[in-house]
Amino acid sequence: MGTNNDPGDAGSSPATVSRRGLLKNGLAVAGSVAAMAATGAARARVRAGASAQTASGTPVAGRKFRAWVSRGDGPNRTTLQQLTLRPIAGRQVVVRTEAANLCYTLSQPMLGIDRPADDVNLTPAGRALREQFNSMAIIQGHGGVGIVEAVGPDVRRVKPGDRVCVSGTPQCGVCYACVRGRSDMCQFLFPANTPAGMTIVAEMRDGTPVYMNSQIGGFGEYMVTVEEWVVPIMTHANAAELEVACACTSVAGLGATTSQGIAVMPPSASAAVMGCGPLGLSAIQGARIAGAKMIIAVDPIRVRREAALKCGATHVLDPNQDGYQGDRLVAKIRELTLQANPSMWGGGFYDNGNAAFGGAGPDFVVEAVGAEWVPPTLERGPDPTGIVPMRQSYDMLNGTGHVVMTSLPTGDISFPAGMFALAGRSCHAGQAGGCSPLRDIPKFVSFLDNGSFDPKPILTAPIPLEKVLETYNEVVHRATILAVMVI
Repeated sequence: MGTNNDPGDAGSSPATVSRRGLLKNGLAVAGSVAAMAATGAARARVRAGASAQTASGTPVAGRKFRAWVSRGDGPNRTTLQQLTLRPIAGRQVVVRTEAANLCYTLSQPMLGIDRPADDVNLTPAGRALREQFNSMAIIQGHGGVGIVEAVGPDVRRVKPGDRVCVSGTPQCGVCYACVRGRSDMCQFLFPANTPAGMTIVAEMRDGTPVYMNSQIGGFGEYMVTVEEWVVPIMTHANAAELEVACACTSVAGLGATTSQGIAVMPPSASAAVMGCGPLGLSAIQGARIAGAKMIIAVDPIRVRREAALKCGATHVLDPNQDGYQGDRLVAKIRELTLQANPSMWGGGFYDNGNAAFGGAGPDFVVEAVGAEWVPPTLERGPDPTGIVPMRQSYDMLNGTGHVVMTSLPTGDISFPAGMFALAGRSCHAGQAGGCSPLRDIPKFVSFLDNGSFDPKPILTAPIPLEKVLETYNEVVHRATILAVMVI
């Protein structure tokens, strides 16, 4: 039945008229065809970007905004620039930035750090790709939270005025990975990390085209992204604390432990978290939320171990401490978990030390150490490549355990073939912790709103836009846990 609000009622504009409404009002078929042609023309104009506007009806093209732009080589490659927005179209979304986290991974492009080992390991094709990236003007950042300012005509997920998280991982819902339940590997992610897959979103004063890092940016007053990266969030939470819950690091940590995307933490699990940066601390909170009975946190930096206790760790270990180095760290963690129930007859463990089929060891491990870009100014870990803690994370598991690898080490890793094939351990690649952004990010926000997730031990430095580059010198030296830019 029609109502006065039916878009096909008489009096509707040609661009919204429908065949059902025309017939209901007794108009001729010829009139219907003409109206539908007008509809098609109107849609074509919209898709060309003519009607991409803000809620107030003001076009976004031509707006001035500030952002951190990287271009060229060396320590001076990133500068704060005034830019001009270009028109948007299609599925593009303009978000007014409220907050964005300073991810450790971006230390290298922000600060222009060049390590000789990188040049040695690069193939000729990889070196050419890096040079191509360096020639482009790119707004850095791994997304953030903010308010939608404008949407392209094909956007359905959000509207102007909505509060959103611009996720570090997209979810289209229709690609090969998404329809198989693995939106953590959404196929829209990978073209966005190539020069050919990036879109011009703004220009510099001299007309130089400007792009967004991975189609999401973050370190600017506006983010211009694509619908697949945008997740609506319904909350009035403080912007800085909200960004802690939505940051790429927290999404990976909470995703690994609570999303049930690639591995499920069993009830009353014993868990270990290797590395207590923002990702590891989020994983500790996720393990607590999931009901782990024991959470063992490992980090060489004292202040991070203290933060781990505030986040819910039951034990903290220093890998540099005498007796906890190398294989002895693995043995200590296995010993801690063995004490929980050593009786085989009561559902406990068969303890045969470090042997491949021993029962002692955590049920669940999140590996979150990674490689060092530069030596930290605080306590340094035993392996700057990040490979040793990755191997330890696998070795310490019990015979039914799961490890989720979330870091970015450098180099290669190997395992004894027999143990890798038959020892029962499950190893998961943890891009975004295996989470599904549209499903899990709103859940993480609810953890913040109901008090389950505490951002305070993780958020160490809310900073203004102007101090992003300066603060990255603390981030790269691991002198801060999670700095968040707030506008």
